Amino acid sequence: MLTRAHSHLLVAAVLLATGCASSGESGPRRSRDVITSEELMEVPHSTVFDAVRALRPRWLQPRNMGSLRSQVQQTPRVYVDGQFRGDLVELSRYAPNEVEEIRYMNASDATTRFGTNHVAGAIIVTTRRR
Repeated sequence: MLTRAHSHLLVAAVLLATGCASSGESGPRRSRDVITSEELMEVPHSTVFDAVRALRPRWLQPRNMGSLRSQVQQTPRVYVDGQFRGDLVELSRYAPNEVEEIRYMNASDATTRFGTNHVAGAIIVTTRRR
């Protein structure tokens, strides 16, 4: 005979096991920090900006910087083939079929690689024409 405490533990164990179970999807898991050329081609978009907005919208969200009184919102800095290009507007200059890979780098990693002024991280585009 199960006590009330044992019953609750059993229910919790079943719920935990169910939550850890596979979703049953057989497709490859997508990286939250990388968009591949294959992924870009799955859904048609006219620009890389549109593709990123549809596939990884969190990359485009501004980050706050500054003191409590003067908040400045920063967006990720954009690099194309290893060269700094500017802000998010640059993503509108490229068509998805020109791109091999798009990678998001968080603020800490972007600052380590590229230097200061990367509060919102960096979006690194690798084109097919390098």
